[in-house]
Amino acid sequence: MLKPGNAPGYPPGAFFRTLSKTAIPMYEQFIELTNQIFWEGYAETLAQENPERFSTELYDFFNTYQS
Repeated sequence: MLKPGNAPGYPPGAFFRTLSKTAIPMYEQFIELTNQIFWEGYAETLAQENPERFSTELYDFFNTYQS
């Protein structure tokens, strides 16, 4: 399972250094939502097979739903 701060292609913690304290719960919500929409493990598969698309979808999710 993907862990916050260990996004593929980045050193541990690099992804969340510039995000607010809501980033980790939002990251977990993104993983849960994509797994519910597609299938269990979708987010991890996407992150491994296409890290650019994973990052794009994650940033779109943050931009759309972060208050």
